[in-house]
Amino acid sequence: MHKLACPKCHQALIQEGNSYKCINNHCYDIAKSKYINLLLNPDKASNNPGDSKESLQARKAYLTKGYYDIILNNVISLINKYQNNQQLEILDLGCGEGYYTNGLKNAFKNDNIYGLDISKEAINMATKYTKDIYWIVGNSKNIPILDHSLDFITALFTVVNQKELERTLKPGGYIIHVTANPNHLIEIKELIYDEIKVKSDKYIRLDFKNVESFDLVKTIEIPNREDALNLLKMTPHYYHIKKERRSVLDTLDKLNVTIDVKVTVYQV
Repeated sequence: MHKLACPKCHQALIQEGNSYKCINNHCYDIAKSKYINLLLNPDKASNNPGDSKESLQARKAYLTKGYYDIILNNVISLINKYQNNQQLEILDLGCGEGYYTNGLKNAFKNDNIYGLDISKEAINMATKYTKDIYWIVGNSKNIPILDHSLDFITALFTVVNQKELERTLKPGGYIIHVTANPNHLIEIKELIYDEIKVKSDKYIRLDFKNVESFDLVKTIEIPNREDALNLLKMTPHYYHIKKERRSVLDTLDKLNVTIDVKVTVYQV
């Protein structure tokens, strides 16, 4: 049984035909591509929030080549390490076009997997992987999941809301948080910026019990221009290139880049 909740009143949603309804008769239709839009108008800052279509397409093209599978495989290993052998409820927060979420479903076939993103375009793309995931358009500040019902929340390169994590996780539930270290994609930053500013990560650390934390570092070889350009387009760096630096795009042929991320497991 799924753990979907109404974003207006947080009561359980029950499927009736091609819709979900709560006891207060709030109703949400299931899209033709089998996602559910639970994003309320007050929870979005624009008509089309989230990543651009160009960025999402680049992300899918790049990730499906397996370049970041070291991150996915570490997340899967951590879930296996901390799970309690019951049926799991796993939410991939800020799932984008769904690559990592689909990887979780392939690893945990008999468990309930939810993928949530604020971008309708992203979720519509995600449904192309599989319909066996609960694909949700929603906001991380108002997660449409029942209170204390999730075993794991994965948050890879995405903004989280600590109060909502605490509300939706079971007591003793886990957050697997993947964040970029200063040297992540340093080679791309050096191509684009005159000066690379190092930001403190203290504001993205979460105030939960830190079960374990480690740095995941690997240099990967990108052998062709297409993949290098897709990597660039899926990051915010592409959209920050100054006019006088646009010529660097012509130099992209093949590229060695550094994956450098911090993986932290928190428990509520």
